[in-house]
Amino acid sequence: MISVYAFQLNEEILLENETSGQQCLVFEDHFNRFDLKIWQHEITMSGGGNWEFQWYTNNRSNSFVEDGILYIKPTLTTDFMGEQAMMNGGTLSLWSNDPSIQCTGCERVAGVSSGGNIINPIQSARIRTFESMSIRYGKVEVRARLPQGDWLWPAIWMMPKYSTYGPWPASGEIDIMESRGNKNGYPYGDSSRVSSTLHWGPNFNLNQYNLTQAEVIAEEGSFADDFHTYGLEWNEEGLRTTIDNITVLQVDFDQTFWTRGEFPDWSMNPWKQGGIGAPFDEEFYLILNVAVGGASSYWPDDPSKPWLNSDLHPATQFWQHRHQWLPSWGSGNKPALAIDWVKVWSDQPC
Repeated sequence: MISVYAFQLNEEILLENETSGQQCLVFEDHFNRFDLKIWQHEITMSGGGNWEFQWYTNNRSNSFVEDGILYIKPTLTTDFMGEQAMMNGGTLSLWSNDPSIQCTGCERVAGVSSGGNIINPIQSARIRTFESMSIRYGKVEVRARLPQGDWLWPAIWMMPKYSTYGPWPASGEIDIMESRGNKNGYPYGDSSRVSSTLHWGPNFNLNQYNLTQAEVIAEEGSFADDFHTYGLEWNEEGLRTTIDNITVLQVDFDQTFWTRGEFPDWSMNPWKQGGIGAPFDEEFYLILNVAVGGASSYWPDDPSKPWLNSDLHPATQFWQHRHQWLPSWGSGNKPALAIDWVKVWSDQPC
């Protein structure tokens, strides 16, 4: 078992290990097969909310089960459509009448007609339990090994099923685990660090996630070396994220998030009809994915980074410097997020 140092970014962690009442196991998958009745792929061209360099699809090269392990693995778009098409003139269309693989932002043409943007150079997967499982208070555990490779961005997280309090981040986001696949050389994080974050705020510009964020750092090695259990414990009193039962982030619901955020007087309070834990008092579902890069604050600029967040075409810069980062991905399933099992308990009676 790896040892870790735990750091709260803004206040001391309270090291507790309590769950409320009797919990009911409502979801369990040991990946004897890839059951697409319970895991829904998100199909999107845009890569995500951080101008990332991947697109998400339902393809067994990117999401598959081998020997009881689910792998979410990024691959190169050039392996799918060739480099010339990806760079200029090719069309990537994800339109479908199949309700199980409907997409968001369904078509892109590379080159001039797309403002000079190439088609996102990485193909990956993002799966969720939106239709099969969501909980309001309970416990989540995911046994996983993180990917190794520069600019890989694995995540285990939760989003609100109904957006009760409005568009993101007003209805909240629970990031149980995020990490960076870099092995060394990037000062803002690598595979030896894992963070947990709550996102919340009246609107995009007033997201106060920095008040509810923490990370752990491995004493030796990295979280890509072996499997660890990433957890969430959540009830009406607060929530706690863990790695191998070591606290990463603890947030007590001892004040409203409106008070906690100290928002400006002109801003509207989206949670005034909710409880003290709002927006984290509604149903959330689980998401597993591997993103790659992006022009956002998650990847601060540094001489070791082969693109600038201010670049007009950052994905192009990323791709043109692939000789720097692609060797770090290694071979086989090393660049994949490997999931051994998932278990979810609800505080609701069985």
